[in-house]
Amino acid sequence: MQESDLDSVVAIERLVQTHPWSKQQFQESLASYQCTVYEQAHQIVGFCILQPVLDEANLLLMAIHPSQQGKGLGYKLLDYSIEQLKNNPIQIFLEVRESNTAAIGLYEKAQFHQIDLRKNYYPNGDGSREHAVIMVKTCTDDFAALFQ
Repeated sequence: MQESDLDSVVAIERLVQTHPWSKQQFQESLASYQCTVYEQAHQIVGFCILQPVLDEANLLLMAIHPSQQGKGLGYKLLDYSIEQLKNNPIQIFLEVRESNTAAIGLYEKAQFHQIDLRKNYYPNGDGSREHAVIMVKTCTDDFAALFQ
């Protein structure tokens, strides 16, 4: 992701999020996080932002344009983004709305699993709140073996 990609990224973010990041938040993320875009026919159709932290990483945001969803692009983008992490994380964490079953299915396909539920985490537009499913992916067999 580059500065010149931000208008397209912000447009996708506004289509898919009830509380989208601002352009400034995306600009700030370019300096500190791993930001990847997915292009098709020279158009950005998705993005992924990962926050490396020592030997872990957090998946902060990921989105595919609604017209391109359901085609496997999210999985490809996530897989590529994880492969590009420079810190070789042991674990990758994320939070996802409990109602976002499509995203949860994608993350499960990518070998994430639920470890917790953060109650009333996400605000809805009507004043109510929704639970966040906390998921993790273990990236090394050695680490996974410690807990078996």
